[in-house]
Amino acid sequence: METRPEEVHPADMTITTGGSWAHYVRDDCGYSGEAPGIVPEPGAWHFPVGEGDYPPERWYCSAWHDPTGVRNGGYKHTGIDINLDVSPWGDVERKLDLSIYALSDGEVHYATLDWYGVPMVVIRHEHAGRPLYVRYAHITPWTGVVLPVDGGERLGGFANWRGGDGGDHLHLDMSRTAYTTEWFTPGMLNPVPVLTDHLPAEEVAKMLRRG
Repeated sequence: METRPEEVHPADMTITTGGSWAHYVRDDCGYSGEAPGIVPEPGAWHFPVGEGDYPPERWYCSAWHDPTGVRNGGYKHTGIDINLDVSPWGDVERKLDLSIYALSDGEVHYATLDWYGVPMVVIRHEHAGRPLYVRYAHITPWTGVVLPVDGGERLGGFANWRGGDGGDHLHLDMSRTAYTTEWFTPGMLNPVPVLTDHLPAEEVAKMLRRG
């Protein structure tokens, strides 16, 4: 997909969904944002999904980090796709109005309304003493996206993937290199070992089991 230069880092943007909004302004440090009425609890590392009756073990990995296409049956894919293992599968995450959360404390680095047709937010976290850029894609940002971002903060809900019953999910990938809108970016990491480094390994395994 060809990206026009002005789409890569717009000067500012306002993202709205329903009655909620978030406004971002680009500066030398990335995107800063403001949003009303959100006071998140700070924390260390958190699962990106799971709330109420849908804890991590109710979720599964529908596509793996597989740039070669070997593991995903020929499908070249960065990061992991996380879906809720609840019937009826497809767009259940959005229909239940479920949430996506920040893995850890960080700063909003980049945001766009159109990452291959859906919104996407990149947050700069820290891992092993170095910057880690995490891309939360297929997400509809709302009032929870601020600068800085606290671990466990609600970032938004699930976007309408492909505008229909296309299987809404969280696309989560990671890189040592700052993202803009690219699909493959130098310095990409498999998210699974990173998650296992910071979260209970058994719980990660439950969340990422093949559905």
